[in-house]
Amino acid sequence: MKVFEFDTGANMHMSSLQGYVKTTYDKLVEIFGEPTYTDADPYEKVNCEWAVTADTDEGFVKFSIYNWKDGKIPTEEYDWHIGGYGFDAVDAATEIINA
Repeated sequence: MKVFEFDTGANMHMSSLQGYVKTTYDKLVEIFGEPTYTDADPYEKVNCEWAVTADTDEGFVKFSIYNWKDGKIPTEEYDWHIGGYGFDAVDAATEIINA
């Protein structure tokens, strides 16, 4: 999959886990900017999330990258969760991160 461009702020209502990507918080901020959503409450399921729409050679793909039930925002290398509506979400996210 080739990603031409992407934008953050997608509506990810009713998406689900599609896969994982191992990287750091700093790398995600460098690529996507500040998270779309943050919550410091240690009892929240998600403390940090980026919601992205990518324009690819296969059409528009929406995905999110988030932590899950850690109680904090991971700063070291971490298996970030990739949410979406199909496995193309993982392809688009990894293509952008590894570019």
